[in-house]
Amino acid sequence: MKRLIQLLAVALIASLAGCVSYTPSGPIGAPLAKAPTTLPMGAQVADVVVSVPKLNDTKRGVIGQQLTDQITQYVGMSDYFHQVVSFPAKAAGDDVVLKFDFTHLYGHRGMHPAYLPGALLTLTIWIWVDGPIYTDTLDLSGTLTIEDAHGKPLAKVQDSVDLKRNIGLYDREYWAPTLGRPQMRELVAKLLADGTAKLPKPEVAVHE
Repeated sequence: MKRLIQLLAVALIASLAGCVSYTPSGPIGAPLAKAPTTLPMGAQVADVVVSVPKLNDTKRGVIGQQLTDQITQYVGMSDYFHQVVSFPAKAAGDDVVLKFDFTHLYGHRGMHPAYLPGALLTLTIWIWVDGPIYTDTLDLSGTLTIEDAHGKPLAKVQDSVDLKRNIGLYDREYWAPTLGRPQMRELVAKLLADGTAKLPKPEVAVHE
């Protein structure tokens, strides 16, 4: 009995040490693939808005600035646009402005409900055969509004990334949690792809 209590205590401490809630905010890194077509215009990333209700104004501002810098670099590397317009320059002429608003940025790692009974009943064999220890949950969503240089809306898209996965001892995420970074990149990639696809097609000169 004493042995079982010791094993339960060890399993509980090990699992609780990794339980955490967090706000995914990158870094999103570089695009996994280039845009299929480069549009013949410049693009400026406006200050990213983070409208997650549970965050205070200071936290929203800090994350918004981080994402503004990251997404500006991402757009530049993605080749969706001919060039990226950066401060202090402003979008002009045929340039567009990209306005991102993230409404949900939630991540949580909790103990898998079967972990404790499984580890106890199998004398921790559960852990070594890669039984699930944690459950990761991610809820990310945002919108992208694309405007012309004068503020006229050209396209608006909304998308989300929802993920729930089990994590065992031999999963990479157990030893080096990415804290939603790949999923943030996926969300930004989806918004850019869908948003640019809705832009009016540029006029093509007809030569007689």
